[in-house]
Parts: sequence; C-alpha cells; structure tokens
Amino acid sequence: MKKILLSLTFIFTLSCCIPAFASEIEDDYLDIAANYCVVGDYNSAMQYLEKILKINPSNKHAMDLKNGLNHVISKDNKSFIDNVSPLVRQAMEYKRIGDETKEWNTLVKATGDNNAYLAFYYLGNFYRSKKEYKNALNAYNEASSARNDFAPAYLGTAIVLFEMEQFNSAINPLDKYLTFNPEDDLAYAMKSRAEFELGMLTQAKTDNDIARKLNDCPEYKFDQAKILYKLGSYHDALKIFENLLNDIQTSKIYEYMGLCNIELNNYAQALTDFDRAILLSNDDKYLEMKYNEVKQLLENKNNETSEKKPYPYQI
Repeated sequence: MKKILLSLTFIFTLSCCIPAFASEIEDDYLDIAANYCVVGDYNSAMQYLEKILKINPSNKHAMDLKNGLNHVISKDNKSFIDNVSPLVRQAMEYKRIGDETKEWNTLVKATGDNNAYLAFYYLGNFYRSKKEYKNALNAYNEASSARNDFAPAYLGTAIVLFEMEQFNSAINPLDKYLTFNPEDDLAYAMKSRAEFELGMLTQAKTDNDIARKLNDCPEYKFDQAKILYKLGSYHDALKIFENLLNDIQTSKIYEYMGLCNIELNNYAQALTDFDRAILLSNDDKYLEMKYNEVKQLLENKNNETSEKKPYPYQI
C-alpha cells in the first residue's frame, strides 16, 4: 500500500509542485524518477534522485522524495503492483515509454481481473492526466467500490475535485482518506487549501498546522503565510514570505509580499515587490494593475507630505 501511495505522491508532486527555480534537467530527472517509481523500479528512481542532488544539493523536492522512497524500499525487490496485477504493471511500462494507447487498452483489460481496483485506480490517473475529470471520477469510484479500504482512490477523487475547483466536495474524500492514513501531510495540506478557497480560514489554519508538523516544507509554509494574510496578520505573513525567498523565488511570493506591504502602508516596498513579481510572471495584467495602483498611492502619499512641509520663512 505504501508503494502505491508513493507513486501517487510522485505524480502529484510533479504535476503541481515543481519549484520555479528547478532547472530543466532537474525537471527531466524528476520525471524519469517518477516513471521508474510507478513501475516499481525503485533503485533506478533513486539513481536519478541522486543525480538531481549532485546538480543541486538544496533541491528540497528531490530530498523529500528520496526520503519517502527510502521508507518503502524493502529487501523484496518484486513490486507490489507486479504481485497484485501484472497487467497494471505492463500498462505502467507502456506509460514509461510513452505509448498511451497501449497503456489505456491494457488498463481497461486489467479491470476484468480479480484485483480490478488497482486497474481502475490507474485508469483514473490516466484520465486525470488528460483532464477528463468525469471519467477520472468514475474510475476512482469504481476502484473504491471494488475495494473500499483502498485509500489512494479517495485521494485521487479529492485531487480531481480540487482541480475542478469543487473544493467543498473535495473535503469528504480527503477525510475518508485520512481515516486510513492519519499521518499523511499531503492530505492535510490539500484539505487546508480547499478550506482556504472556501473561506474556512480557522479550519484551514488548523489543517495547515498539522501538515507542517508532519512535513515543514516550503510549500506548506507558503500556504501558512497565505492564511495569515487572509486573517489580517500581515507582519507575520510577510516575515514568512521573506524567509521563503531563501528556497523559492516565484511571482506569487512577491505578489503576496506586495499585498502585505500595501496593508502595512509600505508603498515603496510594495512597488518593488510588484515590480519583481512582474519580472517573474508571464505578462500578468493583474500584477501590472496592482503596480500602477501602488504607484499612484505612493505619489499621493508623497504629495501629501510635500503639502504639509512648511515653506521657508521669507523676508
């Protein structure tokens, strides 16, 4: 079970959380490592993670994935998937080499096996990668119906609902998943993000606190700072955003720093923050609007200060 969860974590991390500062070759190696993990070749996956860390020893994602991989590698090198469903293993091999037609056909065929839940689960992953969300949900539901204690199916359902922005609906399968895996930081983080989008800030903070206690990674700290900003704790939020710049420099971090500084009336710094955010973004109209808005606020403030200055005494 842990091996399957690791595969899902690899896939989810690669699709949602690749840091902006990672080089293209690091991204490629992460992709290769994920594919090897999916087919159960953990030794090869570890080799590529080591390559990433040689290039960039501070790559937090590679370190986290390496630690997770160490947890599930056992003396038995035969993968869980191979034991339960050889057809699913074959489908994952097709996935690794990029043959999507054979991957899909093999997964569909595998749904007729005794352990159909695993085939439906990976079929759900297949559809999710294509953004065929209705089909993905149907596949995950089939997986959980075939085996109601198969936790990854609930997490897969939650991920799809989250991507569909059905945040309220995503909470229930996350709770179900957490009954089987109460120490899973990713699930708590996702639940916190869904609650954040729904304006449930107290609950979002509570679940984010749990996620960070389990894994105090930069992504969860970013979530924490966003929650604090929404709660009006601008000083605390700004401090976390500034500390994150040691690990991650993204347009979003500078954007939130700018928003915090607006609330703190630090218009000059906010202008600098939005300028940096624009440089790291792709022609973001919202950021340009905020930049001009802050520029006007700063000009108004400077004009007010000038008007208040006493004129020198003239004889």
